[in-house]
Amino acid sequence: MKRRFLSLLTIAAMTLTYSSVVNADNTDSSEKVIVQPAKSVDVAESTTIYKPSVANQATKVTTIDVSGIDKESGEITDESQFKKSLLKFFNTNPQKYAKSIEDIDAIVGNIKNKNLNQNANSGSVAQASTLDGEVTPYTIVFEGWSTEPHITLSQDRVTYSTSWVTEDNYRSSVPITVTYTKTLSTNATLGFSGSGLIKSKLGFTASFGVTQTSTIAQGATVPGWTAWGYRPYIKYHLDEWEGIYYYIDSTGGIVQTIEGPVTGSNKTLITKSNEYWSRTNTTQSLTATTPTPPTGVPNV
Repeated sequence: MKRRFLSLLTIAAMTLTYSSVVNADNTDSSEKVIVQPAKSVDVAESTTIYKPSVANQATKVTTIDVSGIDKESGEITDESQFKKSLLKFFNTNPQKYAKSIEDIDAIVGNIKNKNLNQNANSGSVAQASTLDGEVTPYTIVFEGWSTEPHITLSQDRVTYSTSWVTEDNYRSSVPITVTYTKTLSTNATLGFSGSGLIKSKLGFTASFGVTQTSTIAQGATVPGWTAWGYRPYIKYHLDEWEGIYYYIDSTGGIVQTIEGPVTGSNKTLITKSNEYWSRTNTTQSLTATTPTPPTGVPNV
């Protein structure tokens, strides 16, 4: 009986040992992922300036000397005279106000309709209306571009990581197999940001994020006497857009133009990829210092 009891203990111990080995193997087979934090910078690789920027130009308000309108109520008393006085102002710069000259009848009609609506709601007060934050007219009767949107500056730019995902087998002759997955990412915001007037005019895409990831995968082999690595980068083209937009505002019997600069930036993807770097310990020195990968602009 004693021998039988010892045999049972031995079998139980063997079973526990076998179970421990199986569980350990299953744990080791699961993939380990290391997400390495990126240190990214964004720099211009080339720049072309086409026109001086007007972004800091102040909003300009010009009162039009109109006739044929009641200065208190804003009611048009002589439509022909009113129209002529508007055209006289617009023709001081026919190129700038070409659209206003072309649509003069619509402008006069809008002012008449505005006055009719105000008379129907005599207790109401015109509220300030802000469009894109560029200017703040009260009652818009016409709007357009006095200077069409145009590119003032273009750049080819790159966002890249100054850090790398690396494997170091620089001081050993024996190849190694990577037992984990290591990743490193960099990000950029592309698309359009800025004035909705420019975005609508030119049909640009709203801003969106782009990511590039460098990966050293589990199972990769690193030869002896070698160090190598990857880092991510994103190249894109930047255009700075500017224009001057104007409104014609009619409040009471005062008609004025309000104009100011509108701006925006559009970024389009050129390419996104990974830069590869490697060094070989040609002297096969066991005390050699592993070289450091570059931190400057990718050499691609």
